[in-house]
Amino acid sequence: ADGRALDTILISREFDLDEDERRRAERVGRLIEDVLSGKAWLPEMIEKRAKPKRGTGAFRVAPRAEIRNTLSNRFSVVEVKGLDRPGLLSEITGALSDLSLDIASAHITTFGEKVIDTFYVTDLTGHKIDNPARQERVRKTLVAVMEGGTSERNRAATAAAS
Repeated sequence: ADGRALDTILISREFDLDEDERRRAERVGRLIEDVLSGKAWLPEMIEKRAKPKRGTGAFRVAPRAEIRNTLSNRFSVVEVKGLDRPGLLSEITGALSDLSLDIASAHITTFGEKVIDTFYVTDLTGHKIDNPARQERVRKTLVAVMEGGTSERNRAATAAAS
């Protein structure tokens, strides 16, 4: 009803014992159901559960966002790279929504602390992002999200909309 869809989620195994994995899967399933049904608010849940990881200050991955129109006949392909953190995917997809972009497909990849996320998007009329000025707004907004937190995302999206 709100324009969101969830198709498939694949989570890598964390525990050796099947019973531990089953409990984890049930917990993740309940979390997804609660968020999708409106019983829980995702940013609040992420903030509660996010614990700063020790040693992440040693990593520096320069955030990047690229928009390509040559990789797909129907979609602009948006790729973001940077340092992962709890809630980052939610912030990125929220920023894309704030920029009035529809996500047709998302491919999420994490290598240790580094994230490379690829989104196949169109504008609200179903077209690629062809305007260079709009491409730059999208790029700057996504880089701001990668560099900061949720409040940074909100500031960047507000600036992009004006």
